[in-house]
Amino acid sequence: MKDFDDLGFHCGIDEVGRGAWSGPVVAAAVRFDKKHNIKGLADSKTLSQKHRIRLYFEILESFSVGIAFSSANTIDKFNILNCSLHVMQVAVNKVSKEQDTLYFDGNKLPEIFRSSARASSVIKGDALIASIAAASIVAKVSRDFYMKSLNIRFPGYGWEKNVGYGVEQHKLGINKLGINTEHRRSFKPIYNMLCFRKISDCF
Repeated sequence: MKDFDDLGFHCGIDEVGRGAWSGPVVAAAVRFDKKHNIKGLADSKTLSQKHRIRLYFEILESFSVGIAFSSANTIDKFNILNCSLHVMQVAVNKVSKEQDTLYFDGNKLPEIFRSSARASSVIKGDALIASIAAASIVAKVSRDFYMKSLNIRFPGYGWEKNVGYGVEQHKLGINKLGINTEHRRSFKPIYNMLCFRKISDCF
């Protein structure tokens, strides 16, 4: 995995939550400007929750970090791809310096960086570049914390465990409690449930 010694001053950027049924999409940018002693940086999806949280606090103590959220309502207005790119742009703008190279996870760049020689998109970057791995951890843990806090306002959907993704527990909660303001109504499963409820109301 490429690190500070390989890449010099740079930022890694990643986002999480694109496929969830509810809650925000969240991006993080982590600026690598020095050597570090953090062990075990990896794609957040490959780490246990306990390990992710430990690394999250180590990253916050060691580096400059930018985080950005885009709400379910905004996702419904502008679509998930646009919102994902936007929060990555906002996150990196919070911490990047003019001389930094920028590495975005995925195959697309935010529009403002598409003609920039210092910005690159890296497919599976969270498994290849340490700063992107760090960003994936920060984004994942930040979003998980947020979804667990939402569970206090909206109990019954299992968000403390499924963090808004479309598992059976979440579906059962929707069947019992209905759709709330944190659900992404433009997403097909939620849209279809809303349509079914409207049809059912007619009988």
